[in-house]
Amino acid sequence: MRSRLLNLGLLTLILSIGCMASAQAQEQAIVPATTSPAGFSLVTGREPVVSLNGLWRFHPGDDPLWASPNFDDSTWPLIRSDHPWSEQGYPNLGGFAWYRFTIQTPSPSPSLDLLLPSILTDYELFEDGRNIGGVGQMPPHGSLRFNQTLLYRLNPTPPGTTIHLAIRVWHHPTLASYLGGGPRYGGGMAGDAAILEHQFQLEQAARSTLVASFFAVGILNAVIGITVFGLYLARRSEREYLWFALVLLAAALQAALTISNFFLDFPVGPSDFTAELFGALSVSASLFFFSRVLDAKRTLVWYAVLLVALLDPLNVPLFVLRLVPVALSTSLRISFDLPIEFYILILLSRRALDGNRNARLLIGPTFLLYGTGILGGLLLLAFQLGLWSQTLSSINQWNVFETPFPVQLQAFVQFLFIVALLTFLIRRFASSRAQEERYSADLEAARTIQQVLIPETLPDLPGLEITAAYHPAQEVGGDFYQILQLPAEPRNTQPDTLIVLGDVAGKGLPAAMTVSMLVGALRSIIEVTSSPAEILAGLNRRLLGRSSGFTTCIVIRISFSGQLTLANAGHLSPYRNGQELATAPALPLGLDPNATFPELTFQCVPGDRLTLITDGVPEATRHSELFGFARTASLSTKPASEIAQSAIHFGQTDDITVLSIVSPISPKS
Repeated sequence: MRSRLLNLGLLTLILSIGCMASAQAQEQAIVPATTSPAGFSLVTGREPVVSLNGLWRFHPGDDPLWASPNFDDSTWPLIRSDHPWSEQGYPNLGGFAWYRFTIQTPSPSPSLDLLLPSILTDYELFEDGRNIGGVGQMPPHGSLRFNQTLLYRLNPTPPGTTIHLAIRVWHHPTLASYLGGGPRYGGGMAGDAAILEHQFQLEQAARSTLVASFFAVGILNAVIGITVFGLYLARRSEREYLWFALVLLAAALQAALTISNFFLDFPVGPSDFTAELFGALSVSASLFFFSRVLDAKRTLVWYAVLLVALLDPLNVPLFVLRLVPVALSTSLRISFDLPIEFYILILLSRRALDGNRNARLLIGPTFLLYGTGILGGLLLLAFQLGLWSQTLSSINQWNVFETPFPVQLQAFVQFLFIVALLTFLIRRFASSRAQEERYSADLEAARTIQQVLIPETLPDLPGLEITAAYHPAQEVGGDFYQILQLPAEPRNTQPDTLIVLGDVAGKGLPAAMTVSMLVGALRSIIEVTSSPAEILAGLNRRLLGRSSGFTTCIVIRISFSGQLTLANAGHLSPYRNGQELATAPALPLGLDPNATFPELTFQCVPGDRLTLITDGVPEATRHSELFGFARTASLSTKPASEIAQSAIHFGQTDDITVLSIVSPISPKS
């Protein structure tokens, strides 16, 4: 909608600018002082200028002879010079047409200037048959652009001379059925060069004030847009900052284009197409922004609305190539903008009714902006379709303030919208920052706990050679292991060793907190039993209802004599001397309160190497290729650190833990 209101509304705005600027300038024109301080003279105190508002000779067509001062134009009809020719009996007239009029110079004759109002669309000005200026280009290179009031210096002439002026107009056929050709409004003047130069400067200043609000909002959009984009660069995961920055930067580019076009008179086709591109970018980014902050799903309707917004600029070539009338192309552009605005307002309303806090914070300023845009669009659409004939068909002409410069309603609501959403994002940023700090503190606490729970040094166990490698994928991980020496039993001179390796589903802080709970539970369970199956059953009971995921775990009890008792809860099977050691299938912990974990018993011989891993080793990935079980098996006879480093260099995607146990060297029966 901003594209249409800045671009199409500019058309109706420009049509009234000349009249407004001329009126303001004439009110402020400086009258030369009279010679008498106590009175005024109608003889000596008159301004040496004359208004050109009145009747000019007019004729459609083109003939170079019509520029000659000797040409007899007495048979040409007279039409007013302060209205387009379409309002005076020549509707839909495009192509060439000529105006002619004369000026009688005074005696004595000062330096004379000619002030001409905007004339659609291109023209050449002739003084006594000589070309003294003009705007645009004549066919075959005729331009599709709007021009503004210009000042021309007339050639010096003897006092009392009659100057013959002719204007050769080329009105682009594309606009012929939409805007009448010739002068768009009154305000033409001829006379003293100094007075008209001052008058022209006043009109330029008056025109400048009409775009001051666009300039102010454009600067605000650019500054805040760059700032918000900086926030996005600092927080790449929060895309709402990116989308809002694009909304603001696209609006800033639109404002820059509007202001530039206001003074430089760009060709209508490229100017409109560029403005619509910026508009499509702005409304599309708005859709992404509101969908993000309101957690809206991308349904078929969502994609349809986005597609309509992106196709909007394609309506411009329709009238530039004269495939459809300008009014129809303008109506299509308005119609293409309305769905996305209605969609955003409906989405906001539904989310606000559902109690969404973000929706309730945004609904006021958004309804103000898009509600005003929809109203302006409907009024302009009615004007294009001939259902609304008022001059103020665009809300861009509705001023909220007149001083220190005119502030259009649309610019004012844009300002309120920007301030409101900036406040919303600053509040959101502060909340996210506070949450990050809390998370960082929790993460540090979890890291400290995990450093206590994961052994930094391995215990010195007689007869066993154990090495370990632990590499979490993030700051803290979900893998854990414990190597514990059990109390010696009366029949054994050497205590047994308990080895536990587990993998909590997930990563980061939640997984680390589950690890802390499991290790604490393990310490209390082994005070009651040393059976691997019973230990897993106890951990399973502790985990049920306390975690949203599951945990795989393997428990091995090794005696000094080389006997190995093993129970597995869904974990990867260990390797013995490079061969996978088959274990009985069982569910992971935390899924079934009635799960059982069968025990298996093996006898190790001196020098046997038992290797335990978590799934971070075989699931390491490089260019969509898995490290795999074949590579894992071939490396399972290597030390734990070598196995882990091989998986890390291949491409770590998950926590990696490897335990390597060499069986008793001197077993006792």
